[in-house]
Amino acid sequence: ALKADAFTVRITSEDGAGLAGVTAVAHRARLAPELAGQWTMGGGMAVRARFELGARYDRGDAETGLGAEAGAEFGFAHISSGLSIDARGRTLLAHQKDQFREWGASFALRLQPGGEQGGLSFSLEPSWGEAASGTAALWQAQAGLGGLGGQERGVGGTGAALSDAPGWTPDRLAMEVGWGIVLPNGAQVAPFGRWSREGAAGYRLNAGTRWTALAAPGEHEAEGSPRRVQLTVDLFGEQAAVDAQPAQRRIGLLGRIAFR
Repeated sequence: ALKADAFTVRITSEDGAGLAGVTAVAHRARLAPELAGQWTMGGGMAVRARFELGARYDRGDAETGLGAEAGAEFGFAHISSGLSIDARGRTLLAHQKDQFREWGASFALRLQPGGEQGGLSFSLEPSWGEAASGTAALWQAQAGLGGLGGQERGVGGTGAALSDAPGWTPDRLAMEVGWGIVLPNGAQVAPFGRWSREGAAGYRLNAGTRWTALAAPGEHEAEGSPRRVQLTVDLFGEQAAVDAQPAQRRIGLLGRIAFR
């Protein structure tokens, strides 16, 4: 896939009452190629990969500078063992501030040997920096590449402060363990416990039960409709703390619908 555009703007005003005439010119070019593929191999294995690049160049009397970012994703699944691995990374290649550095990465390992038949499930998810792609921000009116958190990602903006890249210790780490029990009607109930660490002292701990049901479409549904609808409901209690602040507790109910 390839997304690109370029434009130039020239604005001219004549002398007015108390105002001098002005002429301003601005140019911008943006480019975002993406390469993705998915391969199915023998032994119930599947691999997918995606690479993307985003770049924006501004010149003229408005914002000026070059911003560029590269990102990649990799996924592996082994159906018979219930093992899946997903990795994602991104790095800022260029920014108008020479000293600005930013990269992010995330890794997720999931194991569910029994699959839809229940049993043990385990997941481990560490992450560093901001792993989410920033190339989509290129097409927003006031955003570009090179910001942290909720700050502006702009090649010519001032929202991005000078920063060092994250260290090797994960900024966030999450683990979850559960055990699925298949009910006579085909639904599955899975008690689970989840722990996550955010930053140096923040943490989140919750425990509860997940209910999952799959509904197959009826014979009257047209061809091309979703094969199955998955409904998931989590009921859990949670305790969370941020830095040195007192821990907060809550009870949560979370529902999700997925078309598979």
